[in-house]
Parts: sequence; C-alpha cells; structure tokens
Amino acid sequence: MEIIISGRYELKIDRDRIGEARDRCTKYYNKEKVDRLPFMYNSGQAKCPNYTTGEVIREPDKMIEQTIARINAQTESYPDTDYLPHLGLAHLGEGVVASMFGAAQYVVEDNPPFTEGRVMQDIYDLKKLPRKINPAEDGWGPKLKELCEKFLDAVQGEIPVMVSDHQSPYGSATKICDNEELMLAMYDEPEMVHEFFDIVTTGIEDTIDAMEKWCGSQCFVKNPCVAVPGKNGVIIWDDYISVITPALHTQFCAPYNLRLYEKYGRGHLHTCGPYFPGYIDACINCKPRSMDFAIMRGFARAKEDMIEFRRITKEAGIILMGGPDYTSNHIFDAKWGEKDDGYLHYMADGGLFYSEWGAPENGDARTKKWRELTRDLVNVW
Repeated sequence: MEIIISGRYELKIDRDRIGEARDRCTKYYNKEKVDRLPFMYNSGQAKCPNYTTGEVIREPDKMIEQTIARINAQTESYPDTDYLPHLGLAHLGEGVVASMFGAAQYVVEDNPPFTEGRVMQDIYDLKKLPRKINPAEDGWGPKLKELCEKFLDAVQGEIPVMVSDHQSPYGSATKICDNEELMLAMYDEPEMVHEFFDIVTTGIEDTIDAMEKWCGSQCFVKNPCVAVPGKNGVIIWDDYISVITPALHTQFCAPYNLRLYEKYGRGHLHTCGPYFPGYIDACINCKPRSMDFAIMRGFARAKEDMIEFRRITKEAGIILMGGPDYTSNHIFDAKWGEKDDGYLHYMADGGLFYSEWGAPENGDARTKKWRELTRDLVNVW
C-alpha cells in the first residue's frame, strides 16, 4: 500500500490492485476474456466524515477530505475487490450544465441542488437562450473547475475525477424549460424542440470537453460505472425516459443520446424509472453498453420482472450493473428477497458487474462465493 501525502491530505492506495481492477473491468466491459468476473465489495465507511451536501458545495475542501477518507477506508478494510476509486460530483446536482445557460441552482443541505425557476417559460423563449456556453466562466462551471483542480492537486493525479451530472440532453433541457411545456412543444413545434436539444447537447459536449482539458485525459472518467480514465465510453443519466411515450423518446431524445455515444463511446445508460416493462424498448433504442437495476414496475422489482429484464438485456447485448435484488413491495421499505445461486448465475449470464455492501470480515467469503458461482461465465463472450 502506498501513502501519498499532499498538504494536509494523506491518500492510501494500492497502485497494483487498482491497475489490476482497471484492466479486468475494462476488458469485461468490452467483452474480452478475463480471469474472473468483476466483483465490487464495499466494506463500509463508518468512521469517515459525513458532511451535508450544502457543506461540501460551499467548501470544496470538505468534499476532498470526505472522498479521500472514503478511499482510504476502502483500501484499508478490504483491498481484494474490483474497486475503482474516483471523485464523484453528484453533490453539484443535475443542473450544472443548465446553470451555464442561466438556470439558478438552489442549494439545500441534505440533497443535491434544485433548479429554481426556468430560463425559458416555453419553447418560444428559445431565442433567449445562448447558443454557446463557456464552462470556465458560466454558471457553476468555475465551481466545477475549482473542485477538479483542487482534488487532483491533493491526490497528485493518482485518483481520477468523474464527469459532472450532465443528465441526458432531455434531462438538462427540463432544467431550462418546464417539462410540461416541452411535451406540448413536441406536438406543436417539433423543429424547435430539435433545435433546443441540439443546443443543450452541444452544451453537454462543451462541458465534458472542458473537464477533460482541466483534468487531463489520464485523470478524467466519462463513465463512473466503469471508472477507468480514457476508456469505456460516456454515461447518460436519462431520468426522464419514462416521462414521455417511448415513441416520443425515440423521436426527440434518442438521436441526441446516440450523438453523445458516437462522440465519446457507448457507455452506461441510467434511468431512475419506473422503466420496466413499459420503457425498456426506449432504453434499448439508445444502444447503451450497460444499464443498472433501478425502479421498475411502479416501486417494486418482482423476481419475475428481473428475470425477464435479464433475458431482454442479454438479447440486446447489454451488461447490467449493481445488485439484482428484488421485492414485490416498495423497494425502499421492503426487505430484499433471498437471491439463490441459480438466480444469481442466471443474472450474471450475459454480463453483470455485481456489487455488495458488507462488513470487512465478510469480504473474503462473499468474494470467494461470487468467483466460484461465475467460474463458468468467465469467457462467456
């Protein structure tokens, strides 16, 4: 284990272990042969500082302190896992790109910021929108730049920074114009909607490109689900995929998601949902390389749904991310059903980055079980 001291920060990492995990995860994500399937065992961060969202927004040093402490805790407690450390930026909220177009970020203490009001009242205000943004100067761009540079200085470039939460072009557009107005405009002024989404997509591209310039390609992650700098495509957080009809999404949203994938490489598609069974086709039309388990049928994830979801995504060549837990009740309140070995094996067949939380002393047993369970799936591609 190496210890890097920079100013008042002390970073503890295992370069060889991180390099091994990066290599294995990248190969698996790109459907190449690996020695074993990736497994991410998160072993707890009970002793780490736990600042509020408001605190880490106002004081970026606290975000840096908290991130380094959590990386150290993981390194010390259970190193034998395919853990890919990086600086996450979710605390800056979903409106970072929108803020560069003039949207106001409203900071609260215990959640990411909300968007206060809208720059455009309806699609006919499109003329008010700047056609080009400058992430180094506009909105929360300077705040983003400061945090990236401070963090990379503190870790001496050993840990990468993930891309900011740029949402999808549609998602960022809803922070600039009221969503109901956007939906009406899809029927009344389709060409103006396409023009609007083109402008927002360009803003997302400009933000990604600016961050890569600030951080350097070797310290910048575009897909935090497989957090390896310079590889594995880009993430799109398309939380609004289930707000409009699949047909409207395919007509107005998918082209701009695909544009991002074509420029930066196909990567992860996240949507909060509920997106199964009604919206899975809209997801697949975006041609992601991976998706995660989120809200499916209402606020439930029945075992039957999960099995059918796996069948469909396997046929589409989509790798899944996370833990395939299921319940017939509310996903936030119910206890998860027991996942038997046969079910886990079925879910892994087709590609699965499996992750679990648990005490450090349980890591060896959980890791051993996963490796044994998926031994025959190592070269499934």
